Amino acid sequence: MKQIFFLFLLMVSITTMAQKSIPQDTTLYLNGRKVIIKEHDGKIKVKMYETKAENDTIENTQVFEGVYLNGRSIEQTTTVSVPFVKKKKGYYRFDPHYPAVYFGFNKLSGSNFQYSAKVPQLGSKSWEWGINLFNTGVAITPGNHWGLTTTLGFARMVYKLDNNYGFEKADGITVCRPAEDDIEYQKSWLRYWAFRLPVSLEWQTKFGSRRAFIAAGPELEWRLGITSRAKYESKKHTLSDKLNTHPLGLNLLLQAGYDCLGFNARFALTSLFEKNKGPELYPASIGIGWYW
Repeated sequence: MKQIFFLFLLMVSITTMAQKSIPQDTTLYLNGRKVIIKEHDGKIKVKMYETKAENDTIENTQVFEGVYLNGRSIEQTTTVSVPFVKKKKGYYRFDPHYPAVYFGFNKLSGSNFQYSAKVPQLGSKSWEWGINLFNTGVAITPGNHWGLTTTLGFARMVYKLDNNYGFEKADGITVCRPAEDDIEYQKSWLRYWAFRLPVSLEWQTKFGSRRAFIAAGPELEWRLGITSRAKYESKKHTLSDKLNTHPLGLNLLLQAGYDCLGFNARFALTSLFEKNKGPELYPASIGIGWYW
Protein backbone atom coordinates (compact mmCIF):
# COMPACT_ATOMS: atom_id res chain seq x y z
CA MET A 1 0.00 0.00 0.00
CA LYS A 2 2.87 2.39 0.76
CA GLN A 3 4.33 1.71 -2.69
CA ILE A 4 1.02 2.42 -4.45
CA PHE A 5 0.41 5.55 -2.35
CA PHE A 6 3.89 6.78 -3.20
CA LEU A 7 3.28 6.14 -6.89
CA PHE A 8 -0.02 8.01 -6.70
CA LEU A 9 1.71 11.09 -5.26
CA LEU A 10 4.44 10.69 -7.86
CA MET A 11 1.90 10.56 -10.69
CA VAL A 12 0.08 13.68 -9.39
CA SER A 13 3.30 15.68 -9.38
CA ILE A 14 4.32 14.29 -12.75
CA THR A 15 0.99 15.29 -14.32
CA THR A 16 1.59 19.00 -13.56
CA MET A 17 4.96 18.89 -15.30
CA ALA A 18 4.23 16.35 -18.03
CA GLN A 19 3.86 18.71 -20.99
CA LYS A 20 7.07 20.67 -20.31
CA SER A 21 9.61 18.56 -18.47
CA ILE A 22 9.01 14.81 -18.96
CA PRO A 23 10.50 13.08 -21.99
CA GLN A 24 8.71 10.21 -23.68
CA ASP A 25 10.34 7.58 -21.43
CA THR A 26 11.75 8.11 -17.92
CA THR A 27 13.38 5.50 -15.68
CA LEU A 28 13.85 5.96 -11.93
CA TYR A 29 15.47 3.72 -9.34
CA LEU A 30 13.97 3.84 -5.83
CA ASN A 31 15.12 1.59 -2.98
CA GLY A 32 16.26 -1.11 -5.35
CA ARG A 33 13.11 -0.91 -7.49
CA LYS A 34 12.93 0.31 -11.07
CA VAL A 35 10.11 2.66 -12.07
CA ILE A 36 9.43 3.30 -15.77
CA ILE A 37 7.27 6.28 -16.72
CA LYS A 38 5.93 6.63 -20.26
CA GLU A 39 3.79 9.36 -21.80
CA HIS A 40 1.71 8.85 -24.94
CA ASP A 41 -1.43 10.55 -26.23
CA GLY A 42 -2.03 12.35 -22.94
CA LYS A 43 -1.75 9.19 -20.84
CA ILE A 44 1.01 8.59 -18.29
CA LYS A 45 1.75 4.92 -17.68
CA VAL A 46 3.79 3.87 -14.64
CA LYS A 47 5.29 0.41 -14.15
CA MET A 48 7.25 -0.76 -11.11
CA TYR A 49 9.70 -3.66 -11.26
CA GLU A 50 11.32 -5.43 -8.31
CA THR A 51 14.75 -6.96 -8.81
CA LYS A 52 15.02 -10.60 -7.78
CA ALA A 53 18.24 -12.55 -7.81
CA GLU A 54 18.39 -16.34 -7.94
CA ASN A 55 21.80 -18.03 -8.27
CA ASP A 56 23.50 -16.13 -11.13
CA THR A 57 20.25 -14.88 -12.67
CA ILE A 58 18.80 -11.42 -12.02
CA GLU A 59 15.21 -10.78 -13.08
CA ASN A 60 13.02 -7.70 -12.99
CA THR A 61 9.51 -8.76 -11.91
CA GLN A 62 6.64 -6.33 -12.50
CA VAL A 63 4.78 -5.64 -9.25
CA PHE A 64 2.56 -2.69 -10.22
CA GLU A 65 1.12 -1.03 -13.31
CA GLY A 66 -1.11 2.03 -13.46
CA VAL A 67 -2.29 4.65 -15.93
CA TYR A 68 -2.94 8.28 -15.01
CA LEU A 69 -5.32 10.26 -17.25
CA ASN A 70 -7.21 13.52 -16.70
CA GLY A 71 -6.66 13.49 -12.96
CA ARG A 72 -7.76 9.85 -12.51
CA SER A 73 -5.96 6.62 -11.84
CA ILE A 74 -7.01 3.88 -14.30
CA GLU A 75 -6.25 0.22 -13.71
CA GLN A 76 -7.51 -2.57 -15.96
CA THR A 77 -8.17 -5.71 -13.95
CA THR A 78 -8.38 -9.42 -14.55
CA THR A 79 -10.35 -11.24 -11.86
CA VAL A 80 -10.78 -14.89 -10.92
CA SER A 81 -13.50 -15.67 -8.37
CA VAL A 82 -14.30 -18.80 -6.39
CA PRO A 83 -17.33 -19.43 -4.18
CA PHE A 84 -17.38 -18.31 -0.53
CA VAL A 85 -14.19 -16.18 -0.81
CA LYS A 86 -14.66 -12.60 0.36
CA LYS A 87 -13.68 -9.94 -2.16
CA LYS A 88 -11.25 -7.18 -1.19
CA LYS A 89 -12.56 -3.68 -0.61
CA GLY A 90 -11.09 -0.67 -2.33
CA TYR A 91 -11.36 0.96 -5.75
CA TYR A 92 -14.05 -0.18 -8.16
CA ARG A 93 -12.83 -3.34 -9.78
CA PHE A 94 -14.54 -5.53 -12.34
CA ASP A 95 -16.08 -8.67 -10.79
CA PRO A 96 -17.65 -11.24 -13.15
CA HIS A 97 -21.10 -12.57 -12.34
CA TYR A 98 -22.33 -16.14 -12.74
CA PRO A 99 -24.56 -17.97 -10.27
CA ALA A 100 -22.88 -20.37 -7.88
CA VAL A 101 -26.13 -22.37 -7.97
CA TYR A 102 -29.25 -21.84 -10.07
CA PHE A 103 -32.66 -23.38 -10.67
CA GLY A 104 -35.12 -22.91 -13.51
CA PHE A 105 -38.07 -24.27 -15.42
CA ASN A 106 -37.54 -25.43 -18.99
CA LYS A 107 -39.41 -26.14 -22.19
CA LEU A 108 -38.75 -27.98 -25.46
CA SER A 109 -39.70 -25.19 -27.86
CA GLY A 110 -40.42 -25.42 -31.57
CA SER A 111 -37.99 -22.65 -32.58
CA ASN A 112 -35.30 -20.28 -31.27
CA PHE A 113 -36.09 -17.60 -28.70
CA GLN A 114 -39.40 -19.14 -27.65
CA TYR A 115 -40.46 -20.33 -24.22
CA SER A 116 -43.38 -22.55 -25.12
CA ALA A 117 -43.53 -26.34 -25.38
CA LYS A 118 -44.03 -27.96 -28.78
CA VAL A 119 -44.56 -31.45 -27.30
CA PRO A 120 -47.00 -32.50 -24.53
CA GLN A 121 -45.09 -31.35 -21.48
CA LEU A 122 -45.70 -30.72 -17.79
CA GLY A 123 -44.19 -27.28 -17.41
CA SER A 124 -44.38 -27.19 -13.62
CA LYS A 125 -42.40 -30.44 -13.37
CA SER A 126 -39.84 -29.75 -16.10
CA TRP A 127 -36.81 -28.19 -14.51
CA GLU A 128 -33.04 -27.77 -14.45
CA TRP A 129 -30.48 -26.98 -11.80
CA GLY A 130 -26.80 -26.17 -12.16
CA ILE A 131 -23.57 -25.25 -10.40
CA ASN A 132 -20.74 -23.04 -11.71
CA LEU A 133 -17.29 -23.93 -10.45
CA PHE A 134 -15.45 -20.61 -10.92
CA ASN A 135 -15.68 -17.22 -12.63
CA THR A 136 -13.11 -15.19 -14.47
CA GLY A 137 -13.30 -11.93 -16.35
CA VAL A 138 -11.35 -8.99 -17.70
CA ALA A 139 -12.40 -5.34 -17.82
CA ILE A 140 -12.38 -3.79 -21.29
CA THR A 141 -13.14 -0.14 -20.42
CA PRO A 142 -11.16 2.32 -18.25
CA GLY A 143 -13.88 2.61 -15.61
CA ASN A 144 -14.07 -1.19 -15.17
CA HIS A 145 -17.84 -1.22 -15.86
CA TRP A 146 -17.70 -3.32 -19.05
CA GLY A 147 -15.91 -6.63 -19.40
CA LEU A 148 -15.75 -10.12 -20.86
CA THR A 149 -16.48 -13.05 -18.56
CA THR A 150 -16.57 -16.84 -18.61
CA THR A 151 -17.20 -19.77 -16.27
CA LEU A 152 -17.35 -23.56 -16.31
CA GLY A 153 -20.25 -25.43 -14.79
CA PHE A 154 -22.52 -28.42 -15.06
CA ALA A 155 -26.31 -28.82 -15.03
CA ARG A 156 -29.06 -31.42 -14.82
CA MET A 157 -32.12 -31.20 -17.12
CA VAL A 158 -35.43 -33.07 -16.78
CA TYR A 159 -38.39 -32.67 -19.17
CA LYS A 160 -41.61 -34.29 -17.87
CA LEU A 161 -44.13 -35.31 -20.56
CA ASP A 162 -47.92 -35.41 -20.34
CA ASN A 163 -50.87 -37.21 -21.98
CA ASN A 164 -49.15 -40.62 -21.87
CA TYR A 165 -46.40 -39.47 -24.29
CA GLY A 166 -42.73 -40.49 -24.30
CA PHE A 167 -39.63 -40.25 -26.49
CA GLU A 168 -38.79 -43.44 -28.39
CA LYS A 169 -37.04 -44.61 -31.57
CA ALA A 170 -39.09 -46.02 -34.43
CA ASP A 171 -37.25 -47.28 -37.54
CA GLY A 172 -34.16 -45.34 -36.51
CA ILE A 173 -36.05 -42.04 -36.06
CA THR A 174 -36.68 -40.41 -32.68
CA VAL A 175 -40.35 -39.64 -32.10
CA CYS A 176 -42.49 -38.30 -29.29
CA ARG A 177 -45.59 -40.50 -29.27
CA PRO A 178 -48.19 -41.97 -26.92
CA ALA A 179 -47.64 -45.32 -25.28
CA GLU A 180 -49.00 -48.50 -26.78
CA ASP A 181 -52.67 -49.29 -26.20
CA ASP A 182 -52.10 -51.69 -23.31
CA ILE A 183 -49.67 -49.40 -21.43
CA GLU A 184 -50.52 -46.41 -19.24
CA TYR A 185 -47.56 -44.23 -18.20
CA GLN A 186 -47.68 -43.08 -14.61
CA LYS A 187 -45.06 -40.57 -15.71
CA SER A 188 -42.46 -40.22 -18.46
CA TRP A 189 -39.50 -37.92 -18.91
CA LEU A 190 -36.36 -37.04 -20.88
CA ARG A 191 -33.23 -36.30 -18.86
CA TYR A 192 -29.55 -35.50 -19.37
CA TRP A 193 -26.47 -33.86 -17.87
CA ALA A 194 -24.51 -31.03 -19.49
CA PHE A 195 -21.23 -29.20 -19.05
CA ARG A 196 -21.63 -25.50 -19.90
CA LEU A 197 -19.03 -22.96 -20.99
CA PRO A 198 -20.45 -19.45 -21.58
CA VAL A 199 -18.66 -16.28 -22.71
CA SER A 200 -20.54 -13.07 -21.88
CA LEU A 201 -20.29 -9.34 -22.39
CA GLU A 202 -21.17 -7.83 -19.01
CA TRP A 203 -22.03 -4.36 -17.78
CA GLN A 204 -22.00 -3.64 -14.05
CA THR A 205 -22.14 -0.72 -11.66
CA LYS A 206 -22.71 0.07 -7.99
CA PHE A 207 -25.95 1.23 -6.43
CA GLY A 208 -25.03 2.19 -2.92
CA SER A 209 -22.73 -0.51 -1.60
CA ARG A 210 -24.07 -3.24 -3.91
CA ARG A 211 -23.74 -4.07 -7.58
CA ALA A 212 -26.20 -4.43 -10.42
CA PHE A 213 -25.28 -6.23 -13.63
CA ILE A 214 -26.54 -7.25 -17.07
CA ALA A 215 -24.79 -9.85 -19.23
CA ALA A 216 -25.37 -11.69 -22.49
CA GLY A 217 -23.41 -14.05 -24.70
CA PRO A 218 -23.09 -17.47 -26.33
CA GLU A 219 -22.77 -20.68 -24.34
CA LEU A 220 -21.35 -24.03 -25.44
CA GLU A 221 -23.13 -27.07 -24.00
CA TRP A 222 -21.81 -30.65 -23.96
CA ARG A 223 -24.62 -33.13 -23.25
CA LEU A 224 -24.16 -36.50 -21.56
CA GLY A 225 -26.35 -39.41 -20.49
CA ILE A 226 -29.41 -38.48 -22.56
CA THR A 227 -32.14 -40.99 -21.68
CA SER A 228 -35.89 -41.32 -22.16
CA ARG A 229 -37.69 -43.14 -19.32
CA ALA A 230 -41.21 -43.93 -18.19
CA LYS A 231 -42.86 -45.45 -15.16
CA TYR A 232 -45.65 -47.96 -15.69
CA GLU A 233 -46.78 -51.10 -13.92
CA SER A 234 -45.15 -49.57 -10.81
CA LYS A 235 -41.65 -49.87 -12.34
CA LYS A 236 -39.32 -47.51 -14.15
CA HIS A 237 -38.39 -48.48 -17.71
CA THR A 238 -35.86 -47.06 -20.16
CA LEU A 239 -37.62 -46.27 -23.42
CA SER A 240 -34.39 -45.36 -25.22
CA ASP A 241 -30.90 -44.06 -24.50
CA LYS A 242 -29.91 -43.61 -28.16
CA LEU A 243 -32.13 -40.81 -29.36
CA ASN A 244 -30.18 -39.22 -32.26
CA THR A 245 -29.39 -36.17 -30.14
CA HIS A 246 -26.59 -33.68 -30.77
CA PRO A 247 -23.91 -34.11 -28.08
CA LEU A 248 -22.90 -30.45 -28.53
CA GLY A 249 -25.28 -27.52 -28.46
CA LEU A 250 -25.03 -23.72 -28.62
CA ASN A 251 -27.18 -21.48 -26.43
CA LEU A 252 -27.77 -17.78 -25.90
CA LEU A 253 -27.44 -16.91 -22.19
CA LEU A 254 -29.03 -13.74 -20.76
CA GLN A 255 -28.49 -12.60 -17.15
CA ALA A 256 -29.45 -9.68 -14.92
CA GLY A 257 -29.26 -9.19 -11.18
CA TYR A 258 -28.62 -7.10 -8.11
CA ASP A 259 -26.24 -8.04 -5.32
CA CYS A 260 -26.34 -11.85 -4.88
CA LEU A 261 -29.74 -12.42 -6.53
CA GLY A 262 -30.15 -12.72 -10.28
CA PHE A 263 -32.27 -14.07 -13.09
CA ASN A 264 -31.20 -15.91 -16.20
CA ALA A 265 -32.75 -17.07 -19.46
CA ARG A 266 -31.27 -19.61 -21.82
CA PHE A 267 -32.35 -20.26 -25.42
CA ALA A 268 -30.87 -23.01 -27.60
CA LEU A 269 -29.60 -21.85 -30.99
CA THR A 270 -29.26 -25.43 -32.27
CA SER A 271 -31.78 -28.27 -32.23
CA LEU A 272 -31.56 -30.98 -29.58
CA PHE A 273 -32.02 -33.74 -32.20
CA GLU A 274 -30.21 -34.37 -35.46
CA LYS A 275 -31.86 -33.10 -38.62
CA ASN A 276 -34.29 -35.58 -40.19
CA LYS A 277 -33.63 -38.02 -37.33
CA GLY A 278 -35.90 -36.53 -34.71
CA PRO A 279 -38.26 -33.64 -33.94
CA GLU A 280 -36.90 -30.11 -34.25
CA LEU A 281 -36.84 -29.00 -30.61
CA TYR A 282 -34.90 -26.20 -28.92
CA PRO A 283 -34.38 -26.35 -25.12
CA ALA A 284 -35.20 -23.09 -23.34
CA SER A 285 -35.23 -22.19 -19.64
CA ILE A 286 -35.97 -19.30 -17.30
CA GLY A 287 -34.60 -19.36 -13.77
CA ILE A 288 -33.17 -17.71 -10.69
CA GLY A 289 -29.70 -17.97 -9.19
CA TRP A 290 -27.53 -17.08 -6.23
CA TYR A 291 -24.57 -15.06 -7.51
CA TRP A 292 -21.13 -14.92 -5.92
